[in-house]
Amino acid sequence: MPDRPLFPLKHVLVYAWELRTARSLDEVAERLEEAKFYVVRPREDILVMTSLARPGAVVLIMVERELGHGDLIVVQTPEGPYGHEDILRAIPVFARIAGIRLKGLWPKARSR
Repeated sequence: MPDRPLFPLKHVLVYAWELRTARSLDEVAERLEEAKFYVVRPREDILVMTSLARPGAVVLIMVERELGHGDLIVVQTPEGPYGHEDILRAIPVFARIAGIRLKGLWPKARSR
């Protein structure tokens, strides 16, 4: 039994995004699948994805609020080995692969 209780969410970050080189959510999904992400589209305005290398460690949810832009929610589960700074460095790389531009990050400062 672990010394402390297992909390199901290790890190949660929210970004605003807009399409950049990708022209649609369909193209974002294609780009991510080519880059070895597992992508599910439960609704026309939502993509849910995780890396095939470490499925379930980090889950990303992309919501298109209006045509071409919306919110990106990044959730790291306890299986994720990454620190907060690692996630902050990796998300811009994800954005380039996806063909989107990040516009904001919440929370602004790391909360404990």
